[in-house]
Amino acid sequence: MLEAPAIIGIAVIIVFLILLWGRTGVGSEEDVFYDPSDGERQPHKWGYTDTRFEFDGPRSVRVTGSRYPLAGYSMPYFIPFAEEVLGVPITPEGIMPEVEREALPPRRQNDPFEQGIGAVLGTDQVATTDDERLVHSHGQLSVDEIYRLLYLGSLARVVDLVVYPQSEDDVRHLVRLANEHDVCLVPYGGGTNVSGALACPADEERTIVSVDMRRMNQIVELDEQNLQATIEAGINGKELERELEARGYTTGHDPDSVELSTLGGWIATNASGMKK
Repeated sequence: MLEAPAIIGIAVIIVFLILLWGRTGVGSEEDVFYDPSDGERQPHKWGYTDTRFEFDGPRSVRVTGSRYPLAGYSMPYFIPFAEEVLGVPITPEGIMPEVEREALPPRRQNDPFEQGIGAVLGTDQVATTDDERLVHSHGQLSVDEIYRLLYLGSLARVVDLVVYPQSEDDVRHLVRLANEHDVCLVPYGGGTNVSGALACPADEERTIVSVDMRRMNQIVELDEQNLQATIEAGINGKELERELEARGYTTGHDPDSVELSTLGGWIATNASGMKK
């Protein structure tokens, strides 16, 4: 059974998206769904650090920041609506505090593999810190991954190191070395999936390596005659639309995760998720 905080979190996301759709679905053509500027991402939760729901009274909430059309608006009808739909009382006192993170399990090292990548990748392309490992070990499956991380303090298994390829050659070397040394590679894009695609099996004994594709974010070629393009997998939706718009084009693909999710992730998950 879902815990109350998880249910409330789901309700917040759903209603926020409904409200955003309602606001941006009418009005002038200048209305936009999001601020196209970059921002600091939440390390584990969805979205940006400047944007969150806050109580502005015992029975009213608002969205902080200025990134979205609803930012700054007081919403006195949100809590009654959520309570009626979910049957769960929502109060400032009922917010569950996040727990202190437990120590991560030690890395499962594969020395021959790590020596191999050290010969082909730069030092800034390999990370083994606890923060990097944890961020790359989950998506946004709120009823399992995020709840476990924020309120139970741990995940059963996390990646052992993170690599940042910057070219096709880097990727070829990684795949070759992984095959040679029996290493598990997990591609990482925006970390927004809700399908458990980034969850590490608790009984996986091999070294797990997260391959963060976000440095491969360029439009390689644009065929204007056939309206086709060759684009690197790590580009996120916001970057992609910004680059295409400058050339007079658009993908026509507009998932709700467009600011954060990547082209490679759309393809790998068959673009799973809600669409505006």
